[in-house]
Amino acid sequence: MLNAIPAETPAAALRRKGAVFARPLLVADVEYRAWTQDGKLRHASYKGLRSAQG
Repeated sequence: MLNAIPAETPAAALRRKGAVFARPLLVADVEYRAWTQDGKLRHASYKGLRSAQG
């Protein structure tokens, strides 16, 4: 799905080989237990993908 909506320019400066950016048209629904002290999600679980417009 992301290959169908490529971005012309990256949304953030990122130096990573093979990084691909997409326009922000989709939202991933994720559940998680907590944030770690270093800012990562603890026990994250992907629930689905939906349109950002509603």
